[in-house]
Amino acid sequence: MMKKFYLFLIPSFLTILIMSPFYRFFWNKNFSKVTVSDYSTLKNVDFSNDQNKNTKEIDRYLQQIHFNGVVLVKKNEENILNKGYGYRDIQNQLQNTPNTYYPVGSISKFFVSTLLMQLKEEGKISFNDPISKYIPEFPNGSKLTLFHLISHTSGIKREKELFNPISSTDLIKKIVKSNAHYIPLNKWDYNDTNYILLAYVIEKVTGTPYGEYIKTHIFDKANMSEIGQGNDFYKKGNHALGYLLIQTKNNPKQLRIPNFNYLLGCGDIYSTVSGIQKMDEALISNKLIMGKSFTQFTKPYQNHYAFGIYNKGKYLYNHGVVPGINCMNVFDPVSKTYVIVFSNSQKVKPNTFKIAMNLFKLVNKMS
Repeated sequence: MMKKFYLFLIPSFLTILIMSPFYRFFWNKNFSKVTVSDYSTLKNVDFSNDQNKNTKEIDRYLQQIHFNGVVLVKKNEENILNKGYGYRDIQNQLQNTPNTYYPVGSISKFFVSTLLMQLKEEGKISFNDPISKYIPEFPNGSKLTLFHLISHTSGIKREKELFNPISSTDLIKKIVKSNAHYIPLNKWDYNDTNYILLAYVIEKVTGTPYGEYIKTHIFDKANMSEIGQGNDFYKKGNHALGYLLIQTKNNPKQLRIPNFNYLLGCGDIYSTVSGIQKMDEALISNKLIMGKSFTQFTKPYQNHYAFGIYNKGKYLYNHGVVPGINCMNVFDPVSKTYVIVFSNSQKVKPNTFKIAMNLFKLVNKMS
């Protein structure tokens, strides 16, 4: 009798094991919050027109690593991939698409340096200008130049990024106050506050709020309709939420982004992947600055850093992070290769830099 009972248990146990994934799937459908193991296996929405073997190889790689975000890959005039993976809003099961807006973090910096280069071309500034010319009250400001700021060699104190609204004038007052005992160092130290000061210099020189000036002199000039600046990000219905960690068995924790007023010039741009690709292309094609300016723009000073962008010889790149969001922008002016990777998982593995470089290497092996 006991032997028959065990014989009955064995097939029943095997049935439970086989059916358990389906059981979990239908069980989780009843909840508004889904776990990572559920959504990472859901069908992705493909917006890529090109389904050749190269596109499929890249797509397969991104699915294998359970990537969550949006990726654009383009070489010359060939659109290889432009696709969303996973969810921009996990709780409400809203999918990432190529039209999803992301805050791009420090990628914002090369917009500032582009505007400064334009002003230099117009003879309105020099990179040797001391900050005291624009902010007279800045301590030791006569020894701190725009070049020190743009190259991250100023040594100024970092300003904490908070969540309350603040005007650019009041933000500068806080920075001046926190640097009361500033002594120039002329030493590499990557610091967002450098670019806050530079964005304010643009306001002082032009007499125009930074958000308005960048729209006229970059977005409109290069026909970038998929890009914007500041807290208008939240008005975009198709924007991504940032999460601490998506590749986990637990529900991801949503993170809060500081007020964009505190990210002036250093993290206040939001965009789709196409918007950033258009910015890269506009710089390469001299739509925004002249060829000789682009040469200066991309010349590295310390730590491969040029003007808001890193120069590694065979490619240029910049990287942006805000809480829960990680963005990479890699492009090569010679081969006209563009790889833009946006992820709303801050601790994605492999990280966005490795993902972008893997894709960049792969696409440059293509025929």
